[in-house]
Amino acid sequence: MTLTNIRQYVLLGLLSGYLLLNYSFMQFRIPPQGFGIPLGEMFLLFVLMTIDVPLILRKIGTVAYLLPFLVWWGFGFGRMLIDSMDRGFWAFRDATPLIESLFIIVGFALAGNAAFFERLRRWLPLLLLVASIYALGYPIEKQIIEISPTIQGASADQAVPIFGAYDTTAPLLLWTAVYLLCFGDPKSNGRVLRILGAGAAIAFAIVVVQARTIYVQIVGLSFIFLLFRRRALMNLSATIPLLVLAVAVIAAFDISVSGRLTDKISFSFFADHLTAIFGETSASDAAANAAAEGVGLRFGWWQHLYELLTSDAVNELTGLGYGIPLTDFYADSGTLVREPHNSYISVVSRLGVIGFCAWAWMNFEILKVWFGAYREAKRLRWRYGQNLLLQILSFGVLVLITALGEDALEKPYNAIPFYVFWGIALRIGYLLQVRRKTVEKTRSAQAAAQFPRLPAPRPAFARQATQLGPSR
Repeated sequence: MTLTNIRQYVLLGLLSGYLLLNYSFMQFRIPPQGFGIPLGEMFLLFVLMTIDVPLILRKIGTVAYLLPFLVWWGFGFGRMLIDSMDRGFWAFRDATPLIESLFIIVGFALAGNAAFFERLRRWLPLLLLVASIYALGYPIEKQIIEISPTIQGASADQAVPIFGAYDTTAPLLLWTAVYLLCFGDPKSNGRVLRILGAGAAIAFAIVVVQARTIYVQIVGLSFIFLLFRRRALMNLSATIPLLVLAVAVIAAFDISVSGRLTDKISFSFFADHLTAIFGETSASDAAANAAAEGVGLRFGWWQHLYELLTSDAVNELTGLGYGIPLTDFYADSGTLVREPHNSYISVVSRLGVIGFCAWAWMNFEILKVWFGAYREAKRLRWRYGQNLLLQILSFGVLVLITALGEDALEKPYNAIPFYVFWGIALRIGYLLQVRRKTVEKTRSAQAAAQFPRLPAPRPAFARQATQLGPSR
């Protein structure tokens, strides 16, 4: 087995661990005791040392404008090193989103051959199947944690259960629905089964997981389908009656469903839960009110950071830096909350306007390449490429929406897959660009070969032309 194959298999294994086990998989490190280096960062270092990074960057630069990437990494890592001199280890810890963004290079480098896409084609449905089965344990999360083996966390007295962490359950269920709605022959007999499966995944996420972000994520996925896959949008709309029917049956028969917030499922709960996104409370539903209480707290954090940044021009441009907490709030466990539960605000707070503009511009360049790759795949009628690109975009939108109200990109189990998939999208764009140029060059050569050659001038004509001299 070649080194390339080994790196590809390890990458898919790491993605599986982060997406399925999320927080607990973050604790796997070398050495396993104390402040070891996490497996993701170890693999990142290994890949960067075994590939030609300047060559990879030049290839990325042929499809995307490279300046924002270089500013984001150059300015960010420079700030991290300077801050680490005064603030020590915490500067590296807070720079996790910056470090994980290097996985763009990893994703681009390892998606360089057809074998990788074949492995990805087999891996993705298997991952989503396992994730869906694992999600069924959400209602008995506490029982799973009690019997789960543990791994030592960063502190000596912290025992982290390996199984029972469901932070990525809702996004993975929605991602499963995207796969079922996009992949497969739209005219095959399995269409009804795929719609039922997608409806079941969405209903489980809404009824059991009960996270407000899910409603916004469904809107985001609907917008993607509206722009790029109208048939998938029609299939998605067909899942709504399934959800309504499920809630009606649960409410009519007073079935107890062990959800995250409440086991009393009703249409009024979901209406109050939806308005809780904006911090509105209900006089009749305490469970929805519990979800709304955090909105005001987050707004308080964001306003305080805005005041800190705008009070000083240097801070506004370059940020507050790494190594300091961005809130003064302590969780029930006594742990200081270091991020303000909004990844966009975290970026601008840490690196100021310069860092945020570079990060936003970098993501815009990736989206531009994605759009060009999708258009080219559609022109070539490369169905798998279109579906894979839609799956990548859907995951990116799920994470970016989560980042509006959570510290999504500050957590490796979100950030590493996010940037790996963006790197794969860039590679697809690069491969399609190379193919297009090769085809155009071949056609030009063929056209030149078919063009009739002019006869060589006779010597007398050549002498006359020489005597005439240059034309005026």
